Amino acid sequence: MSKNKPDIVSTKGPKNGVCNICGATGKLTEDHTPPKGSIKITQVELFHIINHLNNINEKPIEKGRYLQNGVKYRTLCGACNNNFLGAQYDPAFSLFVNTVGAFLKTNMVLPKVIPIEIEPQKIMRSLIGHLSAQGVNRFDKGSDTIPIKDYFLNNSLPLPNNIHIYYWLYPHKSHVMATDFSYLDTRDGNSCVMWLLKFFPIAFLVVFDKPNEWAFGLSELSRWRDQTIDYKATEYIQLTNIPHQMWPEAPIDHNVVGYGRDAIV
Repeated sequence: MSKNKPDIVSTKGPKNGVCNICGATGKLTEDHTPPKGSIKITQVELFHIINHLNNINEKPIEKGRYLQNGVKYRTLCGACNNNFLGAQYDPAFSLFVNTVGAFLKTNMVLPKVIPIEIEPQKIMRSLIGHLSAQGVNRFDKGSDTIPIKDYFLNNSLPLPNNIHIYYWLYPHKSHVMATDFSYLDTRDGNSCVMWLLKFFPIAFLVVFDKPNEWAFGLSELSRWRDQTIDYKATEYIQLTNIPHQMWPEAPIDHNVVGYGRDAIV
């Protein structure tokens, strides 16, 4: 981070511009990520993810940017933000997150696996919508732009086949968001693009074009990709075998991770 630091942590698009989800041009609104119903909105200090990783190595940390009311991106049109996210998809996402959070906060002795009822299609659309909101002027997502747009706007469509969505428990304070970061496994030479959202009590990973040889060993929401929008599934929450706090954003012996300007903590 150097003279470009303000651009790296920029969260406000123009008052009028292109919506990051649907591509329509018009007035842009602010989107909370994660949605307000799933997290307590407080003051946060925002860093690029490189500072987050420097902290692992005990290197000096540059001062971040303070946001009074959580992380908000002015990048979505009112229809995508309110009619789709707020009205249709976010309630299922927040219920999922808050139910998991209630289990983690309890003093009761819990079993290793807890069943809960979810609406996976709404949760996946909420997740993709809020991650799409990250970054100013980011409607263009390459070959995935139109499939993501169509999936979000048309609730009769299945999740695109090249997208896999995973989750796991995340009992930590830091909040991590990164879109379009590259993940390379040096053992087999395979790579993919990932989107990441981590906040207490849960972490989500969106993987594009996952190599067939890779198995993350995580719970997968995308196994419900062909179900209807109102379909309810029983999800079994694993309370053990939780990945390291800084996986997958922190490189390990056999992988290389690359980040763009919108990878933040």
